[in-house]
Amino acid sequence: MTIEIKNIANNAISSQGSGRSAGAVTNDGPSGSSSAKPSANPDRVSLTASAMQLTVLEEQINSLPIADANRVAETRHALATGTHQINPESTADNLLATERAFAQKS
Repeated sequence: MTIEIKNIANNAISSQGSGRSAGAVTNDGPSGSSSAKPSANPDRVSLTASAMQLTVLEEQINSLPIADANRVAETRHALATGTHQINPESTADNLLATERAFAQKS
């Protein structure tokens, strides 16, 4: 998971405890001009336990195969040997169920 922070240079982003600061923006008066000045307290980002757990889960999900390799192999074999049987009623029922599910989400 990538989080993009706009208007901050890559070298200005630091990890917690590095001692580097992204700086603070201050308003110099009514003209509206601003300047970046180092902050006395560097900005820090820390992840909660939930966020870290979500990151771990995301990595685990991304490592899973998209399809069941055994089922794909069985289907290929059945198609190649001519033993694959198609049930049109079941196929139609599954398509309708999928369409109904999509319609409920919209």
